[in-house]
Amino acid sequence: MKKYLFVLLAALMLPCTAQAQQKIDERYAAGAVPVVNGFVVFEQNYTVPGKSKSEICELLKPYVQQTLVEGPEQLPQARITEYSPDEGVLAASIEEYMYFKRTNWQIHRVRFYYQLVLQATDGQLQAQLRRLHYRYDPEVTAGDFDDDRRAEDWITDANAFTKNGTKLARISGKFRTKTIDRKDEIFAAIGQTLGVN
Repeated sequence: MKKYLFVLLAALMLPCTAQAQQKIDERYAAGAVPVVNGFVVFEQNYTVPGKSKSEICELLKPYVQQTLVEGPEQLPQARITEYSPDEGVLAASIEEYMYFKRTNWQIHRVRFYYQLVLQATDGQLQAQLRRLHYRYDPEVTAGDFDDDRRAEDWITDANAFTKNGTKLARISGKFRTKTIDRKDEIFAAIGQTLGVN
């Protein structure tokens, strides 16, 4: 009797378990990766009352330089590519490591490249993350994943979900979640630097 009761309870729990496994965190769900004119572009606007465009750029330059260009996970190609406070422009090309797993015994990481463009006007800022792509170090992949993976072909709604669309794909899904997490981190830090969070 106990055996049949256990089987019955297990059968009743299956639909609940299946639904829990299929639930996608809203931060990574469909629509979370915007595609503009065929390219992935993350964008956020900030209202910065009382600050001129040059003051906004001057506030943000230390964050971009010290954290995104010279930070501990940044790689040698990371650099500020344009700084024009009078025009309200601060742009940087960033190369950094994106970690999927990091323990004493195992490191799973990829090189993550993106362009950050900050365009300020008096009292306003538009931040964009664009031209995103990923590349494993050649010694890690032995040629299997040695090409650049563009975000447009890898983390969009069309590419990051399983065929039935109910959950994230095993590999491209983890790229999607880590990219969105990093975007959120950068945009939050920009807001904090400007004192508008």
